Amino acid sequence: MAAHRDCILIVLVAGIGDLILASKGIRAIRNGYPEAEIHLLTSTDAAPLARNYPYVDRVWPFPIRELRGDKAHALALPGLVRRLRRFRFRMAVNLYSVESVAGALKMGLLFLAIRAWHRAGHDRHGFGLFLSKRIAKGAFSERHFSESILEAAAAAGGIPDGGGVDVYWDRAVEARWNGFFSDLDEAPGAPVVGINPGGDRSLKRWDPARYSRVADRLAESEGARIILLGGPAETRIAGAIARGMRYPADNLSGRLSLDDLACVISRLDLLVTNDSGPMHIAAAAGTPLVALFGPARPGQFGPCAAPGRSRLIWHEIDCRPCRQDRCPRPRCLERITTEEVFEDCRSLLAARPHRKEAITMGGHS
Repeated sequence: MAAHRDCILIVLVAGIGDLILASKGIRAIRNGYPEAEIHLLTSTDAAPLARNYPYVDRVWPFPIRELRGDKAHALALPGLVRRLRRFRFRMAVNLYSVESVAGALKMGLLFLAIRAWHRAGHDRHGFGLFLSKRIAKGAFSERHFSESILEAAAAAGGIPDGGGVDVYWDRAVEARWNGFFSDLDEAPGAPVVGINPGGDRSLKRWDPARYSRVADRLAESEGARIILLGGPAETRIAGAIARGMRYPADNLSGRLSLDDLACVISRLDLLVTNDSGPMHIAAAAGTPLVALFGPARPGQFGPCAAPGRSRLIWHEIDCRPCRQDRCPRPRCLERITTEEVFEDCRSLLAARPHRKEAITMGGHS
């Protein structure tokens, strides 16, 4: 008869980029509990990528974005809690920061409802009342988010291994894109540049007309092949960029699964992107990137890229960080010029040794 495995629940109800940043912490918990069955409760947005991580045994999607738009999704939550309770988790650990009393209460009630033996998380806004292992209130302040998450994981018994962030995708999608990138090889030496114009808030999205001008200059001066990326919600923005260009572009927006997106980004010579999930995918996949920052702090939420493989563009402004959804005049992004974006792109392209080949392991660390 097989021995019973202890079960551990990691809670990271956040976006795609947060999953990438948390990968070091999730891996540390696997290192600390090598025989445990590791479960991950994450957003429905991040779940498709999370299922590819080799150190996670089971992924549970949580409809956080859907709940913001339609409270009817809450009707499914009691059933989710009942299914989680059956695993009798040895420990539940929330790796994300607690930003409000309401958030602390909701997460605390979840921890109580699933009846985990030990409960670890960020001791802020009263969440510590629900916990048996408390992570210091200041753990998520004035430092990079990935390091804060790693500290939270270590406080819960995780063992950091000194490695970087990870991204994995389903290897089956690689064959789908081999032909696409082989066709791009008809112009030997021409760089393939992706543009990701989306973001989870409008304040994070640089002007599409400026993206069009940068793309045209890269096509004209570097012979770059331009690929436009984005999810279903970004097809309008990508379409505006394509229409504003004088040179042709391959518009893949709205046509990619998350596995497709990660695979395609890994094959690029350069990604030009807003502060977003694809930015973190590029950093984890080893793809050079130019990232444009608006309301968020680059030092806290910037990409964990290898030295020399990223350029972060931002300007000092007195209202950063900003959590607003709208702004009458987003000076943080308006101050970023097409010239500085273009020059940083040229700098990274000049440093590339050769066209990137496919990463055939289906992931990158």
